[in-house]
Amino acid sequence: MSNILLVGLGGVFGAILRYEISRHIKENREFIVPIETFVINVLGAFLLNVLSNPKIVHFFDNDIRLFIMTGFIGAFTTYSTFSHETIYLLRQKHYVHAFLYSASTVIVGLIGAYLGYYIGNLF
Repeated sequence: MSNILLVGLGGVFGAILRYEISRHIKENREFIVPIETFVINVLGAFLLNVLSNPKIVHFFDNDIRLFIMTGFIGAFTTYSTFSHETIYLLRQKHYVHAFLYSASTVIVGLIGAYLGYYIGNLF
């Protein structure tokens, strides 16, 4: 039961932070493409790969890994919102924007993940 609570509590904080970052970016932008989800997902990919690097992950016990990696980062990042926003762009006939958004999210997300892993190796 404590594992479920750790994941849930981490998820609460991750979801709140995602909401606040998203709200702040939306208030300060005028783009067709949902930059806020892009930023959140790339940042999450980076953080997860820093923290899960074998040179780093052993510093955290299982409870901390459940709280941060599964709960916090799991709720912070959002594939479902990314998918929904891509479909919305397609429905609005913003085909180029939808393609660029989805392709750049995957490519830059993987670059962020690699950089996170690389930086984790420096420790």
